[in-house]
Amino acid sequence: MKTHQVVTMEREEIKLVGFTIIESLNNVLESKIFGTLRENLAKQMDEIENRNGSGIYLIQIYPHEGQWTPDIPFQHVIAFEVTSYGEIPSGMITYIVPSGRFVKIIHTGAESQIGTTYDFINKSFGERPIDIEYWNDIHTLESDDGQIDIYIPAK
Repeated sequence: MKTHQVVTMEREEIKLVGFTIIESLNNVLESKIFGTLRENLAKQMDEIENRNGSGIYLIQIYPHEGQWTPDIPFQHVIAFEVTSYGEIPSGMITYIVPSGRFVKIIHTGAESQIGTTYDFINKSFGERPIDIEYWNDIHTLESDDGQIDIYIPAK
């Protein structure tokens, strides 16, 4: 049985620059759009002014009706953190994750196995308005020792 490291912490706001799509989870998984968006974002990383590191964030903002299913479209933001906003590259958006108290869950292993970590999160924490994933190195996402940090709002 897989164990999950869980830590509660305060986070400052996160300023992001990147891409956004509105799509259902099932369509995202079927189309593999995140891989394309990640690669496009990585190719354009030097165009993003005031970029803070090379890790990439995935923000998933769920509908507020509370009736979410994998077939219901919702907003996804895939982006780099910036220290401040400069000129935004064409086709990209800005997004701010507000400061607050978050629970950090660490997924260790291949990204393709992250469903088991989300099963744990859903069972342990229930519905939430947002999930934040942080990919420190997109080139190790499918390795057995890869790590994805997941942040969810603390209740």
